[in-house]
Amino acid sequence: MRDYSLEKRLQEALDNGRNVWVIGDVHGFSQTLEELLESLKLEPDDFVVLLGDLIDRGPNSARVVEIVKNECNIFSLKGNHESMMVEAIDSEELISYLPDAQSWYRNGGIATLSSYISSIGRTKVLDRVNSDVEWMDNLPSEIVLDSWRLVHAGYDPRKDLDNQDEEIHLWIRIPFYRTDNVIDKDRSVVFGHTVTAYLPNHNMQDLGKTWHSSIQLGDGRSSMIGLDTCLYHLDDAPAVLSALNLQTQEIVQQKRVEKWTVEINNALNMDSEVHGFYPD
Repeated sequence: MRDYSLEKRLQEALDNGRNVWVIGDVHGFSQTLEELLESLKLEPDDFVVLLGDLIDRGPNSARVVEIVKNECNIFSLKGNHESMMVEAIDSEELISYLPDAQSWYRNGGIATLSSYISSIGRTKVLDRVNSDVEWMDNLPSEIVLDSWRLVHAGYDPRKDLDNQDEEIHLWIRIPFYRTDNVIDKDRSVVFGHTVTAYLPNHNMQDLGKTWHSSIQLGDGRSSMIGLDTCLYHLDDAPAVLSALNLQTQEIVQQKRVEKWTVEINNALNMDSEVHGFYPD
């Protein structure tokens, strides 16, 4: 799903020399997001686009959603975690025991619900959650500009580029980032979803670093740029949120602000792996 009106606004901003910043997966770390936004020194005609996965795992997903919904120059793509929340929420009961809900709970949904309850209170939380779920369900799954494609997870290089369904945009991994071919000869693809340390030619020593494909476009730009530098890991390595300026290609990063320990992680999330990464 695309938002052609938004794409027009973003392209006009770039054509007029304004900054359009793209930010990787926030996963509920609202204080870190706010610090990063502050450091970008946004002007009134600048824009910010988040690549999805605003929610889950971190301590304050409710606040992250509030920031994006209420700021007129900040927008977001849909990520697989937003999709999981949409599928999981029972509009009348909130808590569901269906398989979709259980999967979401295991992948950070408990932390998200906890953030809503703690910030709003149990009596008002259902209305707020239902409103946010409706908003999430209508987020675009890709943004296509003259020189850029923004997407949460990626594209399937084996299929026609402009006829791929939302599930591919939200979930694909290996066939996308391991392709030897250019996805779009005219556009660099900026994506999140897969932690950059897991991408080709990166390893756990590269935690906190953005990823640029070695495959180049005709203009010399990298054909793919990964921005999920991972805020929620528990390793002794940088945990940072990354932003890319589409106007200048500058990268700005913000270290995780929130205190984040094994004990806090386990208290907020139903299950976690020893190294802090999750399968989705």
